[in-house]
Amino acid sequence: MRTHFVNAAFVALCLSASPCARAHSSASEAIPQTVGGQFGLGLAATSLSASSPLPSQGLGGYLLLGDPGYDRRGGHLEHAVAQLGYRFHSHLGAELAFGAHGSDPPHWESVWLQRQGRFGDADWTWGVGRHRPSLGSLMTRAGHLDRFGLMPLAKQVVTNGDWIEDGTELGVQWPWKGATWTVDLGAWRGTTFPGSSQGPVVPSVHAGVQWEGAAGEWLLDAFAAQLHPDDRGSRITSADSTHTHEAPRCDASLNETVCFDGRSRLYGLSAEWTGKHVPLTLAGAAMWRAEEGTLQSRNGLGNYTARNRGNWVQGFWHWAPSWELGLRHERLGARQTLVGPGASLVASEAGLTRYAPQQRSTLVLGYALSQWAQVRLEGGREKAGTQTAHFVALRWVLQWDRSIK
Repeated sequence: MRTHFVNAAFVALCLSASPCARAHSSASEAIPQTVGGQFGLGLAATSLSASSPLPSQGLGGYLLLGDPGYDRRGGHLEHAVAQLGYRFHSHLGAELAFGAHGSDPPHWESVWLQRQGRFGDADWTWGVGRHRPSLGSLMTRAGHLDRFGLMPLAKQVVTNGDWIEDGTELGVQWPWKGATWTVDLGAWRGTTFPGSSQGPVVPSVHAGVQWEGAAGEWLLDAFAAQLHPDDRGSRITSADSTHTHEAPRCDASLNETVCFDGRSRLYGLSAEWTGKHVPLTLAGAAMWRAEEGTLQSRNGLGNYTARNRGNWVQGFWHWAPSWELGLRHERLGARQTLVGPGASLVASEAGLTRYAPQQRSTLVLGYALSQWAQVRLEGGREKAGTQTAHFVALRWVLQWDRSIK
């Protein structure tokens, strides 16, 4: 872990010799508006100290992939991404993004070809490839080179962090009644959590509206998606298992694996307000994952239902040109039932018996060294049932891009 932190710091020092701007996190931002290219780098290096392992490390008690997560204490590379956007002509562009998280193997975050055009007063885009389904800007960017270092509890449980899929998405944006309206319709393979390697196409929909009022600017978003995972594996948790984002295989042996087969529905709502006359930004989001189906291991089979829910509220006060102070409070909970022969043993193997509601509160002080580099100091507390951990983190966040002619 220290090696990752040293490497991240070295890259940051190398970048600091160049004039920089900002990296982007969505295809519409990454692909330039005029013909040509845009290269970006984003990096967050973190050193975190905590009184004990954070309760959110593995999120035991919630049906995820069953891995124990990784200990965030010490220095580590929180996230790094290299991104290239290129516009071939006014109607066609593409994006490539390659990223890494902590000790996870590097991976393609985006391989996206996008067509755009105009119909009347509406602008439309159509993309195909690998990307993050549209959730709304607040929910999409949370935990992704974010102002806070830890992935929101809600995103951890609902989509296992950033949701990246292969598929296609059509977006339309138009002005009406003094506001800008957006609708995105997607169809995805659904091979990443909460989907599985098998299952039908996953439909998704996102709707958003943005307008400026007398006191400030408002942004509202909502999304929904429905998956039908077929034999989604979850490891039987053990102390010696290792962190991974890969789901275990569900085969006839069911070796050290609990398998879910059924339906998974995702929902999310968010709101954000940016003050016009006061240097204040307020926001909140709520996310849900509802599941119904069967849960099976070598030792039993049961009918499983769950209602996972998480939310957070946050505010930022920009009290000086280069300084900001922020606060985020999060809550996470679930209602789960498992009924059938051997259900108690299956619940124990899936870790459901360790369930506890969770909370996290974080205070952050951020200082902009330049328009591309920030230093952020965080302090907070996590609580899961009777388990409590306090933490302090120092983060170095770089977001840089440069045009390519």
